[in-house]
Amino acid sequence: MTGSDMSTPPPQGVPRKCPRCQGRGWIDHRCVTPDQSYVCSYCNGKGFNAAGGECYACHGTGLIEVRLEDKNPCPLCNGAGVFPVPESMTYSQFAFHPGRK
Repeated sequence: MTGSDMSTPPPQGVPRKCPRCQGRGWIDHRCVTPDQSYVCSYCNGKGFNAAGGECYACHGTGLIEVRLEDKNPCPLCNGAGVFPVPESMTYSQFAFHPGRK
């Protein structure tokens, strides 16, 4: 991301699709940190396969990243899906409803 992607537009004007969440109301966090690596289940952490070659899943490291889908309300629109959020907008009109199927 560039610095311009992270800037917050001024909260004025007609509400439009939120530029950060693209109108979904939520952001998908998939990034993991090195301390969230787990033992590779394909090679049991050895880093190589039965033939002695490098494990295709962990590329010889013995560790894999487990990426979990973590939906959080968009920090810009707070889950509304539009920005700026109109004061008259009720929660039931928001795009993001965590618990609702």
